[in-house]
Amino acid sequence: MNNQKMSEPVGILNKDYFQNNFTLNTYFPKNHLQDYIEHYWLISWELPFGVSHQQDVIPHPNTHLTFLNNDSHIQGICKQKYSHTLSESGNIVGVKFKPAGFFSFAERAGVTLSSITDKVLDIKSVFNINDDLTDVEQRILKLDTATDKINYVDQLLFSNSLNVGENIKPDENIKTLNAIVADIAINKDLIKVTDVSGKYKIELRHLQRLFLKYIGVSVKWVINRYRMHEALTTVESYDPVIDSAQSPDWAKLALELGYYDQAHFIKDFKSIMGTTPKEHYSQLSSKKLLSSN
Repeated sequence: MNNQKMSEPVGILNKDYFQNNFTLNTYFPKNHLQDYIEHYWLISWELPFGVSHQQDVIPHPNTHLTFLNNDSHIQGICKQKYSHTLSESGNIVGVKFKPAGFFSFAERAGVTLSSITDKVLDIKSVFNINDDLTDVEQRILKLDTATDKINYVDQLLFSNSLNVGENIKPDENIKTLNAIVADIAINKDLIKVTDVSGKYKIELRHLQRLFLKYIGVSVKWVINRYRMHEALTTVESYDPVIDSAQSPDWAKLALELGYYDQAHFIKDFKSIMGTTPKEHYSQLSSKKLLSSN
């Protein structure tokens, strides 16, 4: 059995509703896949008949492979908020690749990472699957346990993928870039591209080229995305009942995230969310107040 990964999901909006109505479990990959896969993620839900839910997500700098009823696909990095509409009952089995982890599989298929940013890719265009994809997804989704589902995916996609004969070869840039992105995610001192370049002693232009080639987005975009995750985690932690006398201090939050002023923070937030931080907080508070009554 793959070891279960115990961590709070980041980037899922309206997290209270999601956690009350959906079950999300994540699992570490086997040792030989650890440079390539962040984790497997399995979601299940059972909503009342006729009820659907639009789940908004602020994605990470990762490519995902998803097995979903009649909609299995590979999703390149999304630069903006995106949504899934889930109804009644069902389940999803997904693979979250590490930031540079999908590069080798894409390269073997003649696909560049930057070309699939904000795009969906056919799974069979990258992985050698002989059976009809609809039949494959049904087999996976109908399996009883997480262990069975993950083992099936491993056998289907990765059993021989890392052999030299399959054109998947070790690449030190993959490890290096995965480590850099992981550092950006937790290190608040890395707020500019030059901070990253200086710390890792990689010439600025070369660093930019590596990110675009192996991940598909710029260094600046990755830094800003993790700023937004932190901002959203802070905003969603406010309870409109307990904190009714005050709202988040936007100017203070902007400075804590490394912005020179509040205006730049608001601009970045709106470019991803489609709303200002204040508007998002107001919408979220309204939903929480309604659910508490």
